[in-house]
Amino acid sequence: MLYDVIVVGSGIAGLHAALHARKKGARVAVLTKSNPLRSNSAVASGGINAVINLSGYDSYERHATDTIAGSDGIVNRQNIIKMCQEAPAIIEELQQMGVAFDTNEDNTIAQRPFGGASAVRTCYIADRTGSAIVMRLLQECRKEGIIFLTNHQMLNIVTYKGGLSGITVLRRSDSHVTALGCKSLVLAGGGFAGIFRGHTTNPQESSGDTIAAAFRAGVRLSNMEFVQFHPTALKTNGSLISEASRGEGAYLVDESGERFTDELQTRDKLTRAILQHIQKGHRVYLDFRHLDPELIDTKLPSTCKIALTGAGVDIKKELLEITPAAHYTIGGIWTRSDTSTTLPGLFACGECAVTGVHGANRLGGNSLLEGAYFGRIAGSEAALYAVDRDYNPVDFMDVERDMQLVNGILEGENRYNINAMRSNLGEALFKNAGAFRSEASLLEADDYIRYLRGVKHGLCCVNKERENNVELSSILEFYNALQIAEAMVVSAKQRKESRGVHYRSDYPRRDDTYYNAASYIVKMGSVYMKLSFENAAKIDLGYRIRKFFILIKERSRYGKSYAA
Repeated sequence: MLYDVIVVGSGIAGLHAALHARKKGARVAVLTKSNPLRSNSAVASGGINAVINLSGYDSYERHATDTIAGSDGIVNRQNIIKMCQEAPAIIEELQQMGVAFDTNEDNTIAQRPFGGASAVRTCYIADRTGSAIVMRLLQECRKEGIIFLTNHQMLNIVTYKGGLSGITVLRRSDSHVTALGCKSLVLAGGGFAGIFRGHTTNPQESSGDTIAAAFRAGVRLSNMEFVQFHPTALKTNGSLISEASRGEGAYLVDESGERFTDELQTRDKLTRAILQHIQKGHRVYLDFRHLDPELIDTKLPSTCKIALTGAGVDIKKELLEITPAAHYTIGGIWTRSDTSTTLPGLFACGECAVTGVHGANRLGGNSLLEGAYFGRIAGSEAALYAVDRDYNPVDFMDVERDMQLVNGILEGENRYNINAMRSNLGEALFKNAGAFRSEASLLEADDYIRYLRGVKHGLCCVNKERENNVELSSILEFYNALQIAEAMVVSAKQRKESRGVHYRSDYPRRDDTYYNAASYIVKMGSVYMKLSFENAAKIDLGYRIRKFFILIKERSRYGKSYAA
């Protein structure tokens, strides 16, 4: 099949991209690995940041200042400023679609405090903000005639003479490998926190598939060392306990009932404070018992349900034991301000992309905003790129190669347990490349990843059926997880400082002399990776100069409306 624009991912970024590409007249398909409602956006429950009540205590500038301060450096200031300025328009657009944000008695949008913010600016729908927004966006996409290819797993990006041709995909219903042609491609497939299996709020499907595919295609990645741990996940099963809980007044206490830290400091600092308290032999809990039961019922209903079903705890009467868990990955595919990447025709947005608005540490409430803001840009830019372009041919040797990979996994003799290997990788990464790192621990992690890479071809399906083979998908995800884990560890080894969510116990201080810059990593051949620290502003300046002359050329060719 041929499409003007293919969007991979059905979270807030991907759905916004699809909508805005469609509004530009493009024929759009959205590719999802499973149910569109299983995205991380759908479980982002706390809220979305926006300055909607301009007054003496808040402003767009203050939102931008908080974001920059929380980021701990290496940010794209212009992207942050523009995102914060556009946030109210995004809230208004969502309202017009029918998203029913919680309101105050005077019918204005209600907002709650979030960590790292100097003002109350997080809009919400109880504690199910992400799922409510995703549901409305899905309905809008279907109304606009956007095609959904569900149960399709992206395998690789296909190129021809340095240009984009399309993607290869696995149709999970029958394990058939095929190619989809497109003029432009938007990657919005989420992050890779799922590789920390056993210590993550993400499902194991969050294995960085789109990032790994971009990496294999020679696309530049950036800041892969920055993995954000959420301070509060259920001790029993890792389920996310939203920051909305602390925003509404829940306390962090230990087994003695003592509060030991500031609940609303930035996530990186709070995570380390909790883990250090646990390492001293304490247990850590969220305490809701002082809150009005009616407030819990109206503003934290999902949290109440998660605690009851996941831990058997009634938060109105009992303490809820928590622990930090890998939650959000700041690193990913490097993008310019217009979401384009180093491969012409390829755009990226959402958690899989590095836009520079999070720096080294993300503020809660900014991820949904980032997804919406850059999703809009990615969709519009992808549609404009597709105008009057021809499709590049697809080399079916690329399809054949992926067919052989899939057939080998399906038909080969299995020697290892895929679930055990994914769990072991998660344990190794949490222990050696988690919230605390050092040269020695990162070398251990690197050695283990290399060992797993050496034995991965012994992973084959026990179940040889082709219909909806879960093992096959899991093994393919594990291949991606190993590639992503290696890129993360290599980047973390080279950043010999502590900054934001990247904390090195052997280099506990921030070093602006050598490391006040983003990291960049590209694939060199089939095995090697090249890592560097560069000034993103210089890279982007050269691109902006080139794009200026391209726009002048396109104006003369298509008229002002195309280049606008």
